[in-house]
Amino acid sequence: MPAHTRRRTFLAAAAFAAAVTTGLSACGGGSTESTGDSGGNGELLLWHGYTEADGKVLQTIVDQFNDSQDRWTVKTEPLAWTSISEKLLTSLSAGNGPNIVVQGVDTGLGYSKQGAFVSLQDYYDDEQYTENDNFYANLVEQVTFDGETYGIPMGTTAFAVYYNPALWSAAGLTEADYPTTVEELVAVAKKLTVDADGNGEPEQYGIALPDQDAGLLSAMLHSGGGDFITDGENRLVSDENVATLEQWQSAYVNDKISPTGMDGTAAMELFGSGRAAMIVNGPWEITSAESFGIEVGVFQWPSDWVHGVANYWYATSMNDSEEELDGVKAFGDFWNSRTSQIEWTKSYYPPNRDDIDESEFAYPIIATIAGFSPQAHYYATGISTSVTDITAETDSMMTQIAQGGDVEQLLQAASDKIDGYLANE
Repeated sequence: MPAHTRRRTFLAAAAFAAAVTTGLSACGGGSTESTGDSGGNGELLLWHGYTEADGKVLQTIVDQFNDSQDRWTVKTEPLAWTSISEKLLTSLSAGNGPNIVVQGVDTGLGYSKQGAFVSLQDYYDDEQYTENDNFYANLVEQVTFDGETYGIPMGTTAFAVYYNPALWSAAGLTEADYPTTVEELVAVAKKLTVDADGNGEPEQYGIALPDQDAGLLSAMLHSGGGDFITDGENRLVSDENVATLEQWQSAYVNDKISPTGMDGTAAMELFGSGRAAMIVNGPWEITSAESFGIEVGVFQWPSDWVHGVANYWYATSMNDSEEELDGVKAFGDFWNSRTSQIEWTKSYYPPNRDDIDESEFAYPIIATIAGFSPQAHYYATGISTSVTDITAETDSMMTQIAQGGDVEQLLQAASDKIDGYLANE
């Protein structure tokens, strides 16, 4: 389908979306002046939500792309992630949205269905683009919808287990004790849990394990031989999942390895306070722990499947000419070049490609984390509009399980509600 036809299709869908989201548009937090121009002057507007050190590295690579050729100038506009969600559809329908935007797997599917994101299959099929040959295969699979690939890998990483070396050493543990099974991970967490006065409230927890985190839940289920949601199919109820969650329930309730009622932010604060010896997180845990004065070690979640962050460059309906789409693809190829991906490791993200030597990473710990990338997956696939509702259900379910509720009944109740959400996808 030609680019201008795709854009007309989107505008018809966006007219309804704009009516629904007028209130959101009014409170969106970015500039209303677009520096992109769909008239073909060589400028491409890029929206992203990276505002810390990773945003500075991103801008460095954008500047290098702009300096590397004279056909395209990418102009960046950093926005809060919530503002991107609020503004994107209405900005595109008004004709002043971005040509390129960073989004994850979940929104990629929804926006592609609405015509807001256009296919980038040509990027993978055209031999002039060479950097995609080195991508981890799982990265491309996650943004291939109905046989068309819509995203170019931007910032992707596996979650891993980070630990406090001082607490690890105090418990008599060494690198030889890195767990290779869930059972071993729980055993290590028990060894690191300290309840000196025996009152049932540990002074030190073995692990900060959030029970309000759908990604971690998915990793638990897959590690036990089960599944969560794949290709829009709810697989929450199974014998494997019951057994897995009963195992983790015992670790929470009987072994007190982690407090309950935590989301990811609370878990980071607990680890940072020195009251938890381990945490499951992304590489931003490195700088978070550093801000608390804690150095971290890291090892792989003990399974061949772990949840991860997967953000991509998407081409929007603002690209109403093939020339502009060529610019998007050229930028995506530059971003994923060896040189750019080595630069990107300064952001504490591992690269999207597998051919970078350990000596070339900005930090040795990121080279270690990069080794986990082939096992990284988005927590669920095939859902687009019900993500928030589904995760609210599983967060509530998991907190009740972690506090001793009936696993089988809670799984079934959450599954029934999730089926209702998926029926409306």
